[in-house]
Amino acid sequence: MRRVIYLTKFRGRQIWWALRQIFGDAAYENYLQSVQRHEAHDGKITSPLTRDEFYLDSLQRRYSKISRCC
Repeated sequence: MRRVIYLTKFRGRQIWWALRQIFGDAAYENYLQSVQRHEAHDGKITSPLTRDEFYLDSLQRRYSKISRCC
């Protein structure tokens, strides 16, 4: 019975992680992990953007290009 509960919780966490990735809710956490990987690889310490700065930067990158939707 414990194994079933454990596997259900584990599968639930996997589904929740996948949904956050698909809908972009985990973008800031992914960005922070990327900054840490680059710091470890390059050896240069950089201060990452705050959550608000990251959000504004993503909006600017999204809407500064030509949109072909219309």
